[in-house]
Amino acid sequence: MENKDTKDTLMGVLTYIDSPFKLLVVLLLGVLGFIGYFVYTHQGVMVGAYLKSKELPKLDESRFDIAASMLFRETKAEIVSIFAVDPILNKRVLVRAYAKDGGRHKLLEGTNVGLFSGNQSNNADVIRLMGGEVPCGAYLRPQSEAGLWYIHQGVRYTCRVSIPPDINSFIGQITVGWAAEPDLEYARSIMEVVARGLVLQK
Repeated sequence: MENKDTKDTLMGVLTYIDSPFKLLVVLLLGVLGFIGYFVYTHQGVMVGAYLKSKELPKLDESRFDIAASMLFRETKAEIVSIFAVDPILNKRVLVRAYAKDGGRHKLLEGTNVGLFSGNQSNNADVIRLMGGEVPCGAYLRPQSEAGLWYIHQGVRYTCRVSIPPDINSFIGQITVGWAAEPDLEYARSIMEVVARGLVLQK
């Protein structure tokens, strides 16, 4: 009986389609039906992800300029980049790109360079960032569009720190670049202090 009903329904739909417009309507209804079914069956996961995102702290954009100025002054950096991060969506968006002359590279700002990628060095650094570490190392090959700009600015060594610099949340990232390896212990401590200051206080 079920097979007969299904066959009758299918034949009814096929009989209904006698023009390109009706075909488009049927396809659209099919797509919307699939999206509705997908959302319904995965609503628990989606609600959980939404609630988790609401619990996370936010970046304090009003302090970006101050943070960059402090990093340039204290570490003698060539560049400072600040990213907004969404680990659930695998997004890392460049929100500020500062050069040591005080200028911003606004053409790059808003670029999503991704969090995990096909670059193993990048992925290893991301895992360390999630663990509250401050990974540093030579930067001789660009890993993204932002990396091309780093190289152009004379950067050959970088450090990254998560915002905030702990394992409980990962909402942003600061990348600082130098022409040569800096005093790492001092640079790391300054970066952690600055990263904590970029969390919006509720």
